[in-house]
Amino acid sequence: MIARYARRVIIRRALPDDVLGINGMHAACGRSLWDSRVLDEDPDRCVVVAVIDGEIVGAGKTHHQLEDVIPARAGYYLGGVSVHPDHRRRGIGRALTAARIDWVWERSDTVLYFTDDHNVASMRMHASFGFEEIARSSAILDARADGGALVLFCAQRRDARSTRDADSLTGRA
Repeated sequence: MIARYARRVIIRRALPDDVLGINGMHAACGRSLWDSRVLDEDPDRCVVVAVIDGEIVGAGKTHHQLEDVIPARAGYYLGGVSVHPDHRRRGIGRALTAARIDWVWERSDTVLYFTDDHNVASMRMHASFGFEEIARSSAILDARADGGALVLFCAQRRDARSTRDADSLTGRA
């Protein structure tokens, strides 16, 4: 899964040796550092990085929630995405999100994500991928809202939506 989304930016699967670059970028963002185990081989997780001239400037991950934990549903979640402050507003976060969504679509018709209710930029970007709000809570899985509420969103793969809509029209749903 190597793709070019913008001039000089390469989005690729993270490698175990990427943890230092990811954590250097996270430090610049003021984000928590990742344990190297995040990059261990796991068929239910995808970690992608954005690379410019050999430097990791962004990272994002997914995780697979196996059971419902109200309000969270079982399914594939987009985890946090980070982009180095010097490289923001250039479509890198969007490219990392698209790569993770594509990975989920290979496994499921549904992808989930949540964010704080004040993270308008994230909500707008995810809305452009078809995410719709499904719940609000002060806590979702292990995350706690930092002030207001966490908002849980869901997106359906387009061809899955078309099939579901057609089934409901024909009475097969």
